[in-house]
Amino acid sequence: MWLFGNLYEQVVWNPQLLADPRPGSLVGVFAVGSPVYYYLPWAPLAVVLAVVTRAPRPALGCLAVSVAMKLLLITQVNPVFRDPSVTRDVVHDNAVLWAFGNGVVVIAVAAAILLVQRAQRGPASPA
Repeated sequence: MWLFGNLYEQVVWNPQLLADPRPGSLVGVFAVGSPVYYYLPWAPLAVVLAVVTRAPRPALGCLAVSVAMKLLLITQVNPVFRDPSVTRDVVHDNAVLWAFGNGVVVIAVAAAILLVQRAQRGPASPA
C-alpha cells in the first residue's frame, strides 16, 4: 500500500503540481483529503511488519531510507505547498525537490519488497 501511495504521488499528483504550481494548493495536514490519513497507518505498519517477519537487513535498510526521506519531505517540503504567500517559482522548485525525493522513496520501498520476496524464496539452487 505504501509503495502504491507513493507511486500515485509520483505519477499523478506531482506532475499536476509541476504543470500548475499554485501556492497554498495542498490541503491542511488534518483536513479532509490529506495524505496523512493514508500514510499514517501504512508507513509504521510496514516497518513493524518487516521487523516482526524478520525481513533481511538490506530490506530494513531500504525501509529506513524511505521513512527518513518521507519524513524530510513531509516536514520540509509539504509546508511550502500549503503556504499561500510563496511564489509559483518556489512551489515549482519544491515540487521538483519532492519529485526526486519521492522517487527515492518509491525505489527504496520497491527494493525492500523485492528483497523480502527474494529472501522468502530461499537460496537459488544450482543449475
